[in-house]
Amino acid sequence: MVLLAPFLTEEMSYSADATYFIEVDRLLRPGGYLVISGPPVQWAKQEKEWADLQAVARALCYEVIAVDRNTAVWRKPTGDSCLPNQNELGIKPCDEFDDSTVAWYFKLKNCISRTSSVKGDYAVGSIPKWPDRLNRIPVRAGLLEGGTDIFEDDTRRWTRRVDYYKKSLNLKLGTPSARNVMDMNAFFGGFAAALLSDPVWVMNVVPADKPSTLSAIYDRGLIGVYHDWCEPFSTYPRTYDFIHVDGIAMLIEHQGSKRRRCSLVDLMVEMDRILRPEGTVLIRDSPEVIDKVNHIAHAVRWTTEIHEKDSGSPETEKILVATKTTWKLSSESR
Repeated sequence: MVLLAPFLTEEMSYSADATYFIEVDRLLRPGGYLVISGPPVQWAKQEKEWADLQAVARALCYEVIAVDRNTAVWRKPTGDSCLPNQNELGIKPCDEFDDSTVAWYFKLKNCISRTSSVKGDYAVGSIPKWPDRLNRIPVRAGLLEGGTDIFEDDTRRWTRRVDYYKKSLNLKLGTPSARNVMDMNAFFGGFAAALLSDPVWVMNVVPADKPSTLSAIYDRGLIGVYHDWCEPFSTYPRTYDFIHVDGIAMLIEHQGSKRRRCSLVDLMVEMDRILRPEGTVLIRDSPEVIDKVNHIAHAVRWTTEIHEKDSGSPETEKILVATKTTWKLSSESR
């Protein structure tokens, strides 16, 4: 894993407690690389800031790989032997029971996550190379209750479902009309993994209020992000060609309850914003939810088709396939 920073602001690079650099450390895989290009790396009139940044990197035991003009490359250590106990920044290891994957509505912490939390098995060089890693059970998937069996079931399920999408629903995944794909409820990334043979780019989104599986997605070599679907998704408007949703109703519900923070209308308007004109949406859910979704889809001027579920999926599921149309307000509507 490589983290690229085109530049660092003053607060990010050399804050007194190095909080932002510590957050980079939390995100970066053991043995991974951090690349900073731009200020304050050997930048005119920022000598102190550059010296402070290097001091933080040394305190966290990062190895200097290269410094070339205004670009610096560091490598994160692979073990805990250099955990700072009494370095000049006073950084301490995080509590043994801290969940370093929790990332939504939590303040940044001034402590270092232990790289040995799962015995270093997810360090760079310890996991299989691509594409073997894609269907190998991630070590961190096993940290969830029943994770190993669930992972294998999930992989088989999405291989079958994607085959059904292509053969029975005639979805043009992997064609020039559907290259940028989003899975709004990715779980272990099984949908994206089933598209391995297709020339697509899949953004796997793990809802912030659902089980923490993003680390397993990264271990598979896939791209992913946490997101609260009752808030706008950070993207340029109308970026995606294809949006996939398995269980749209659960995206607006609190975990363990039916209380909703926003409505299906809010969510589908947001989906419309990030979908390209003529883009496709596929939604799986109960017949009752699909009926509601279909009504809202017509309101946002999508054309829709409702299909029966594939064999092997729950009897109480249906599939809606919608296309975003190109339209403009008529003079009478203005």
